[in-house]
Amino acid sequence: MLLRNYFQILLTSSLWGSSFLLMKLSLVELDPFHISFYRIFIGMLFMNLFITKIDKLSKKDHLNIALVGLLWMSLPFYLFAASEETISSSLAGLINGTTPIFISIIGVLFFSQKITKTQKFYLILGFVGIYLLTFGFNKLNIDLEVGTFLALIASISYGFAANIIQPLINKFGALNVLKIALRYGSIFSFILFIFNSQVIIPTVSESLFPILLLGVGSSGIAFLSFYKLIGDVGSIIGSITIYLVPIFSIFFGYIFLNEETTFIQVVGIVTIIFSAYMFSNKDS
Repeated sequence: MLLRNYFQILLTSSLWGSSFLLMKLSLVELDPFHISFYRIFIGMLFMNLFITKIDKLSKKDHLNIALVGLLWMSLPFYLFAASEETISSSLAGLINGTTPIFISIIGVLFFSQKITKTQKFYLILGFVGIYLLTFGFNKLNIDLEVGTFLALIASISYGFAANIIQPLINKFGALNVLKIALRYGSIFSFILFIFNSQVIIPTVSESLFPILLLGVGSSGIAFLSFYKLIGDVGSIIGSITIYLVPIFSIFFGYIFLNEETTFIQVVGIVTIIFSAYMFSNKDS
């Protein structure tokens, strides 16, 4: 890899990892509906500066890209912001680290992905990691934090979106799909925003800076950097970026909010990341 590829990995993972801190900071003034809409809308404006001509889309393609806008952006962005009303930004970032294993699970269950016995083992191990991250050594009970549950649903939503988007990227290119998905995501989030919240404009003293960073950084520059990296080094090496996101979420949460992460949560996320990596490794 070239030096710029290492920079792309660090830039992308740090921007996505910082998004959990930025959502926490934005909650001082805004609610989760505001955060979801502003983040997607600002990201959409930024991404559509990079206009390229694309082929005419069929109704089916529009439907699938609209699903991506809903499942990859509107729903999970709202759910993660809502989760941070009751859990730390670090824990939200750690739960986001379950996404690769959910991508694999959903690919097997709903998208006819064929797997080996060894891969089945790593899926089961991934579930063990999710349990450790969520419950630790406590017995399974219904006292699960609402925020933890919301963050898990968001990660599952990412899992569905990732399986839907890959054929679209192969057909139209990542940038084109992202631009259109952000447009649909903006529409969905605006509808949720209008019917569930009052209009609040982010102020300079409170949430404007975090929201701008979320939109331009996490929903704009990070996506551009990630798919440029994939184009340079391939998806397997590029996936390292996703595995680094929880580490940055812990780092930013500790530095700026003095949040603590338990040892068992670290064990859980390491188990998940290891399982997801080994599952996706063709030599496993």
